[in-house]
Amino acid sequence: MERIQHQALADLLKALGEFNRLSLVYELCQCDKPRNAMCLCECCSVDASVASRHLKILAEQGVVQIKKKGRERIYSLNRSEVANQLRSLADQIEGCSPAVSTTTNHRPRKAI
Repeated sequence: MERIQHQALADLLKALGEFNRLSLVYELCQCDKPRNAMCLCECCSVDASVASRHLKILAEQGVVQIKKKGRERIYSLNRSEVANQLRSLADQIEGCSPAVSTTTNHRPRKAI
């Protein structure tokens, strides 16, 4: 992957890495049709304005698509794009050769 692709993936993961935004993505996964922020805000116990801000960040990263209907904004999950980007990362991870043996699964100990 090139540097630009790395940054784009990092931005996507950062957008998905916030609890409420990930909750919105999960909620949109369950929706059979696009929804407005008012319908989506219940999944993460925030008001519609907070949900709208999170949805805007997700839209900036291509996770959701926005369609305007008058004053209302309708959000839908960009399923194929998000799945392709995450699948690409998973393929990269699976294709990596480990630098050290993975036969044991030791975790570093915390200092007391």
